Amino acid sequence: MSERSRISRGSRPRPLLVALAATSALLLGACGGGDSDEGKSPPTPAPADAASTAGDPDADPASSPGTPDPADTPPVQSTPPAKSTAPTGEPTAPPASDQAPGRASTPASDPAQRSAATPRCTADHLALSLGRGDAGAGNRYVPLVFTNTGTTACALRGYPGVSMLDASGERIGHPAKRSGSALPPVELAPGRHAYAALHTVARGLTDKPCWPRAQRVNVYPPGSKQYLRAPARSFEVCGNTFDVSAVAPGKHP
Repeated sequence: MSERSRISRGSRPRPLLVALAATSALLLGACGGGDSDEGKSPPTPAPADAASTAGDPDADPASSPGTPDPADTPPVQSTPPAKSTAPTGEPTAPPASDQAPGRASTPASDPAQRSAATPRCTADHLALSLGRGDAGAGNRYVPLVFTNTGTTACALRGYPGVSMLDASGERIGHPAKRSGSALPPVELAPGRHAYAALHTVARGLTDKPCWPRAQRVNVYPPGSKQYLRAPARSFEVCGNTFDVSAVAPGKHP
């Protein structure tokens, strides 16, 4: 073989070597690049809905998935703040009084309170008598007069218990019934008087007969268990009407 033929054959593989060298360099570069990005996660693509609404000023957030419809959400009601019950430190005005200033009453200025503080009159310190009778319109009235014979004041209040007695001391008819309304207490100073009115009707005013004429009247002062007696020949009960009023001040109406 000639020398030209050897040179020609030896020169043929050079382009292939160049190509192989270039390919090797590319492969080494690719491998080196892969090592630098090892351990990194690939980027996650954004959701289609988020991508479609991001940066869009006209997008409605209420129509996004997971957002409740405002129509289905009950309106929030505001609660008014509760009033504080803590003390403010300011003085509280006292409740208004029905009594005007400077008009305070004292027991001494109220007759009822004064009489309530006065001891009750007892039969031991009272004298009894019948006053002068009064007639009018078919009615007969006689005052039963109580006189304070003690040395201190006493009080009478209410109705006395009254019965008519014959000469032997037996009761005639029924005891007197109470008439009229109750009256305030009567305070009796020593020597002062109070009375209760006996009432009946005139003879012949009704078809009921009169009682036998009484000789004495038997009286229990209000609240007393002891009786007093006085002559009563001037008083005749007729028409089965016999009643007595509450005690009032004085000797007669």
